[in-house]
Amino acid sequence: MKPPKKKEKCANCEGKGLIKLGDRKVKCARCGGTGFKPASATPKH
Repeated sequence: MKPPKKKEKCANCEGKGLIKLGDRKVKCARCGGTGFKPASATPKH
């Protein structure tokens, strides 16, 4: 059995899931607020 893949932090929000826009905090559009790199952005081998 393969070990589970380690999720990488989203570079856009540094793994927080939120981005500061002025005085508001909004959900990171790249990762959808999860804080992890989206599966579609990971390179396929």
